[in-house]
Amino acid sequence: MVTKSTFRPEAIVSLLKEKGKKMTLEKGEYVFYPGDTARYVYCLEKGEVFISRMQEDGREMITNYLTDDAVFGALALHSVNKEHTTYAKVKKDCILYKYEKRQFEQFILTNEDIKMEWLQWLDIDRDRNSSKMRDLLLYGKQGALYSVLIRLTNSFGVKTGDGILINTQLTNHELAGLCGTSREVVNRMLSDLKKQKVIKVDKKYITVHDINALRRNINCDRCSIDVCQVF
Repeated sequence: MVTKSTFRPEAIVSLLKEKGKKMTLEKGEYVFYPGDTARYVYCLEKGEVFISRMQEDGREMITNYLTDDAVFGALALHSVNKEHTTYAKVKKDCILYKYEKRQFEQFILTNEDIKMEWLQWLDIDRDRNSSKMRDLLLYGKQGALYSVLIRLTNSFGVKTGDGILINTQLTNHELAGLCGTSREVVNRMLSDLKKQKVIKVDKKYITVHDINALRRNINCDRCSIDVCQVF
C-alpha cells in the first residue's frame, strides 16, 4: 500500500477489540441509522463501511469510506442522548466490535496514554473533514472528484508499472456519493479523464496514470498523509 506511515490509534483499536462485543454483518446491512441513539464506539476489524448522509434532494453523500481498524460511531463523548445524523452501511462483509460509549469514556478518563492518542486521532479526523470541505467548496464538482481520487490513492493505492492502482472496486454511483454529486456528472468527468489518459478503469478498479495532473487541477498543497485520506 502507498500509505504505510498513516497514523493509527493502535491502543484504542486494541481496547475496542478486547472489550467490545463482536459483530458480523453482510454487504448491504446497516450498523446504525439516522435517529438512532449514539450509544456505541465501533472498531471495524475487517471489511468496508460507508458513512453517509442523505441530502434533501435525495442524493447520497458519503462522508467517510472506512476499512480495517477504522474507529467510528459515538465519537462525541460526554454528550447525553445524542443521535446519529448519518447512517453506516456495509459495503463489503465485515467484522466489527461495539463498545458502550459510557464505558469508553470512563476508560479514557483513567488512562492518560489512551486519552492523548484519542485527542490526536480526533484532531486528525477534524483536519480530514475540513480539507474535504475545502476542496469541494473551492473547486466544485470537478475538484471534489479529483480530490477523492487523490485521497483514494493514499488510502487504497498500490504502486504498479502503470501508475497507482486504487485497490478497491467502486461503482460510479459510489464515486458520486463520495463527491456529493450525481452519477451522470461523475460519468462525464471520468470519461474526460480517460480520454486525457490520466486514469483508466477496468472492472470497477481505477488506475491513476498521472497523479500530478489531478494535483495541478486543484492546486494540491500536499497535505500530510494523515489528512489526505478518504477515511
